[in-house]
Amino acid sequence: MKAAVFEAANRLSIQDKPIPQLAPGDVLVKVELCGICASDLMALRGEITDYSPPVVMGHEVSGVVTESRRDSVKVGERITVNPMISCGECHYCRSDLDKYCQELYGIGHDIDGGYAEYLRIPRQAVENGCLLSVPNEIPAEEVMFIEALGCCLNAMRETIFRESVAILGAGSIGLTFVKLAKLRGLQTFVVEPLGHRREMAEQLDADCVANLDEIPKLMDVANGGVDTVILATNNIDALDLMFKLAKRGACLNFFGLFPKGNELKLELEELHFMGYKILASWAFSRWSMNESRKMIVEGAINFEGFLTHRFPLEKAVEAFENTANRHGIKTALVP
Repeated sequence: MKAAVFEAANRLSIQDKPIPQLAPGDVLVKVELCGICASDLMALRGEITDYSPPVVMGHEVSGVVTESRRDSVKVGERITVNPMISCGECHYCRSDLDKYCQELYGIGHDIDGGYAEYLRIPRQAVENGCLLSVPNEIPAEEVMFIEALGCCLNAMRETIFRESVAILGAGSIGLTFVKLAKLRGLQTFVVEPLGHRREMAEQLDADCVANLDEIPKLMDVANGGVDTVILATNNIDALDLMFKLAKRGACLNFFGLFPKGNELKLELEELHFMGYKILASWAFSRWSMNESRKMIVEGAINFEGFLTHRFPLEKAVEAFENTANRHGIKTALVP
């Protein structure tokens, strides 16, 4: 089978690999689509260090079970994966905080993921409930967003909201936050420098969409500031903007993943009297993945128009370049 292998920083190669052999309890999945995540791009650039190359990246998967060594998983099922494999027994796992498990390893991070024709789901992942089955009539183009939506739902649960929210960045994650904010009835503001992404935010009925030079207009519409700011980008210039947009007592969620070495400096007396609530949400929980699956299956949310570029697996390098250049909204590999 063909696979895109992350060998080392700035080295991604297309290789011929054997189709994975299954051990008892394993499941084999034929990959239909796999979205390119910003974290994969950052790993390839050498900006983050939580990957274990050489490895086949890819964790935003839609696929179909082609072989199963577990009675409860049937051949022909359309699935996606919860890519975090944890011990299932420690304090964090019992609290649905698997991402902090000391024994955590990830599909597409530490073991081979979805940038390949076939993906093996190991027995431990199957036993932990990491396979999420969806009805076959749900399009693969929707299924591949379950993981990303799970991350956003987790952040929404952790974040304090009142009446208004500003979302900085309108890539696929920022736009997902727009959808969730509108479902919650929040007055929703979006800041995005790219015109085609601002247009998408407007199509999703954001209340005010602004370029970087239109911040005064946004502040005027927001009556001087917003209750909540979600950073859905890793543009360093957005850090100052977060605090500029925030009202006293606002909640600031640093959702975007920054390359290692960046720092946030705060004047602590000012922080004390401004009363900001600061947090950094990342990844998902078992609750949020199941909720994400439910919302997509029931049609409570959809991602029509988000998947703007598809590349065959053999052109994975070009697909990553497309993502790096911020063309369209979302890019996926099609094995």
